[in-house]
Amino acid sequence: METDSSKVKNALKLKVCGMKHAANLKELLELAPDYIGFIFFPESPRYMAATLAPADLQRVPENIKKTGVFVNADTEAMLTIAQEYQLNALQLHGTESPEQCRVLKAAGYEIIKVFGIGGADFDFRQLAPYKPHVHHFLFDTKTQHHGGSGQAFDWDILQQYDNEIPFFLSGGISLENIDQIGLLKETNLYAIDVNSRFETAPGQKNMGSLQQLKEKLCKINEEIGSSQ
Repeated sequence: METDSSKVKNALKLKVCGMKHAANLKELLELAPDYIGFIFFPESPRYMAATLAPADLQRVPENIKKTGVFVNADTEAMLTIAQEYQLNALQLHGTESPEQCRVLKAAGYEIIKVFGIGGADFDFRQLAPYKPHVHHFLFDTKTQHHGGSGQAFDWDILQQYDNEIPFFLSGGISLENIDQIGLLKETNLYAIDVNSRFETAPGQKNMGSLQQLKEKLCKINEEIGSSQ
């Protein structure tokens, strides 16, 4: 089932993160998510620089945004990698500063700044210095491994967010809880970001499960469209 999300105002986007293998990437392109994430953090089990060459990413069509995922990387190193792999977006998972975000955004990249949420005491005020320098925030479950835990945080916390900047939701999204996304319809949710819950091994995605996810997301977007 396909839904033309361009005809649905505020239709939720899909980002599939942690791609690592060329054959698996080719399969994913047929599913046509809106964003594909490639992890350039060497400590991640989904680190892709040894298995995917820049030429592999050149096969990604222009309507899918190639997203480089970094953790506390040097600004110049990120810019070099972004140019080499022809990335469209940069996702920053560490303690990157607002100034780093400003420089990267000025270079022409879509900036997604990640914040890990561990509990109800998360202070959304810390986002304020980043707002002029990012396109989106991404809210993930807080872990020492910078994501990929497969665990969800309490999405009710997002009701405290001021919704000024659209955000990605990550952390433990699965076929079992995707329908709960509807509870966030009054927020500025822009996209969902999935990873480990749709893998057979780190970096190897299960296309059958992802197809089911996309079908469920299409239904959610149809509901969004009918309520507008």
